[in-house]
Amino acid sequence: MSKSVENGSGTDDPKVPFGRVAGLVRHLAHDFRNGLNSLDLQTAFLQELVTADSEAMPEIKRLRAMITTTAKTLQALSGNFWLPEAQLVTYTAKILVEDLRSRLKTVIPEGAAEIEWTEKLGDEEIAVDLEMMFRAFREFFKNAIHFREAGRPIAACAAVKDGQFVLELREEKSAIPSPPETWGVEPLVSTRRGGYGMGLFYARRILAVHEGGVTFTFDPAAPLLTTRITLPLAAS
Repeated sequence: MSKSVENGSGTDDPKVPFGRVAGLVRHLAHDFRNGLNSLDLQTAFLQELVTADSEAMPEIKRLRAMITTTAKTLQALSGNFWLPEAQLVTYTAKILVEDLRSRLKTVIPEGAAEIEWTEKLGDEEIAVDLEMMFRAFREFFKNAIHFREAGRPIAACAAVKDGQFVLELREEKSAIPSPPETWGVEPLVSTRRGGYGMGLFYARRILAVHEGGVTFTFDPAAPLLTTRITLPLAAS
């Protein structure tokens, strides 16, 4: 082995702190979004030069839509590399779930309406940063809907157990792509085609900030995949 490899300066994979990678991704995303904004301004100027009945007009509008979609994708990705400080506010768990169900119908309309909900909640309260928590919940529900097997239901059960708020997603599954206990533990690992491997990792970090957590268990005999999200109740 060459001396450069032994010293870690050759072909060895370097171990880079996640914070450094996160900073690079956010910086690159910022620069690319600036470039996309400039492209959008140029296409907007071009749109003003073209008559409304021109054959080029639909293509220009389509181009602007593509630029907007790409910019939003970059923004969402870079957001997963930055965890802001949580601003905790106390809510009743019941209201939190009602708001979650309403939001899911807006952000994931293709499958949210088909989720079978069960709620066993009273006046219990939890302290959360609402926007951060909804981002975490969205990742779990989005994954469930994306990987849903045709014709098989998704059930969501919200309850208070052992002094904790518990939200369980139960999915009938014939098989899973990898050991569930590893999901979201490390960043940049994905079984989804075209995925970035940051969604569940980011959701886990949000739950950790709230002193909560998530476990995934798969029972092949059932067959059932259960995602169990827990959050502590607010101090009385």
